[in-house]
Order: sequence, then structure tokens, then C-alpha cells
Amino acid sequence: ASDWSSDVCSSDLKQIDQKREALELLKVLRIAMRKLSFVKDLNLIRAKVPILKFRDSISNCECDLNVNNSVGIRNTHLINSYTKSEWRVGPLMLMVKRWARAQDINDASKCTISSFSLVLMLIHYLQVGCDPPVLPSLQQKYPSKFDPRQDIRFLSLNQQVPPQSFGNQLSLGELFIGFIDYYANIFNFERDGISIRLARKVSRDFLVSQTEGADSYAWKYICIEEPFDLTNTARSVYDPHIFERIKRVFRLSYR
Repeated sequence: ASDWSSDVCSSDLKQIDQKREALELLKVLRIAMRKLSFVKDLNLIRAKVPILKFRDSISNCECDLNVNNSVGIRNTHLINSYTKSEWRVGPLMLMVKRWARAQDINDASKCTISSFSLVLMLIHYLQVGCDPPVLPSLQQKYPSKFDPRQDIRFLSLNQQVPPQSFGNQLSLGELFIGFIDYYANIFNFERDGISIRLARKVSRDFLVSQTEGADSYAWKYICIEEPFDLTNTARSVYDPHIFERIKRVFRLSYR
């Protein structure tokens, strides 16, 4: 599979019901896209935010298409800014995703870790697990740029973020091994949650309290705060046996 991927959002800024309206729109699009010769591996994922997945055979780019998921646009803006603020972030994201795919722990439909959650785990490690750190919290450092109330039509997706430097000179290989070590031997999944918004570990109870009234089933084994709507991006990991396998993969990979 290609290491390149793209998130595409069709939006007219109107609030729609993701479970019903968005799903119906994507079904219509799926029928139309089946006629396109360059669209391969077309698959409709019925998730909290329904996604139409496909591969463009011309560029070999894997695409996820959703409808009116504005928080996804905010996250693309944020992650893009992290990759531009420190040159090692982008290559590390590709390394982590390739490793996770090879270990069969990078598929939310199989109750493992989504690509977005893996990216947040990596950024958290670069904020907290390194000494000195590699990254700050861009949301704390540039609050107006990443204001969740800002109209997404005015986001400047190509605006440059000044380089962030704390003096960390570790190589890509050293950082990758450190990432594996952090989640194999240091991070306590039973006690701690991840917040790249705050650039620190937080208690699981704190993350749950932010989404009072949310389904407690969404906060099971891995707790990763969505940077804007504060939900759990790792809610797909709810099977205890798969969770144990994920932890075992980290330990064996580190050894």
C-alpha cells in the first residue's frame, strides 16, 4: 500500500447528521464513483464520521472522503503545521505508520489504532517523551491560529509556522526507537491519557470529565484527546484481547 494518504472533506458549512444524512450522501457518491476507472478499492466505512475510502490509481494516493466534518479540517491544519515546524516529524509519521501496518495494529475497523491516533501518539512522545523535547503545543503557543471557534473558511492551510527548536539533535532512528520504548516501557495506559493540546500526560479521569455525558464505552483502553472536540480518538480500541496484543507488539518491537 502507498505511504501517501489524503483526507478530503466536502463541506457547505451546514450542520448535518453524520449517521444519517452524511451516510446517504456518501452512498450516492459511491454509486457515481464506481464508474470512474481510476478509482480503486472503493469502500464505505460506517463510523461515527462515515468515510468513503478509495485509492487513486494514477497517483497511488489513498483518500478518505467525508461530508461536513469540520473538525477534520482543523486537525489537518494542525498536523500540517507540526510537520512544517520540525523537519523530522513528517518522516517519523511515515515510519510509525509503516511499522504499525506491518504489525497489523493500524486499522480502526479491526479495533486497532487509527492513523490519526498514531500521529497524536507520536506528537505526544515528541512533546513529553524526549529530553529535551522536539515539539511544543502549537495550540498553546499560537492560540489564535488554532482557535476552535474560528471559521474554517479562513484557515490558512499553507501558512508557515516558525521552526521549533529545543536543542534535541536525535536522529530519525533514535527518535523512532524512543517512540517504541516510550509506549512499551514508560507510558501507563491504565492510568494516563494523551493531550497534545496541553503537551502533557493527563489522567484518564480528567479526559472523561471533559466530555461529560459521552458514552463511557468511548474511553476504554487507550485515551487520546482529540485536539479540538476533546473526544477520544482511540475509541476503536475497545476489545481487551486486541489491546493486550497492541501492548505486546510495542514490547516485542522494542526488544
